[in-house]
Amino acid sequence: MVVIKKLSNIIPIDFGEFQLEYIANDKGVKELDKFREGLAKNWKKIEKLSDEKIAEKAKELIEDGWTQLFGADAFEKVYKFADEDTTIAFNYLMQTILGIQKEYRERNSEDAFKKYLA
Repeated sequence: MVVIKKLSNIIPIDFGEFQLEYIANDKGVKELDKFREGLAKNWKKIEKLSDEKIAEKAKELIEDGWTQLFGADAFEKVYKFADEDTTIAFNYLMQTILGIQKEYRERNSEDAFKKYLA
């Protein structure tokens, strides 16, 4: 008999006080790529605005990112954790995206596949 061990595609994001879960399936990877592309485009537009408008639009952009990647409740949790500071919430989002990419690459690397073939 061949027994198949179910693998998890969930990448946990640990904030200490709470945890978010990124689902690294085909849809999740597409959403992450879509968000990264949109972020680059929108950031160029935002840079041309006044400081007040930059803060407003940046918050909207960051909220959209957390919501798109983790669901409706994610932004409020992170924003509260960031002491209601958009810059810090953005920093957390960038750390999260980079961490997800690193974890995804490690899980799906050639070495990881070789482990199963050995």
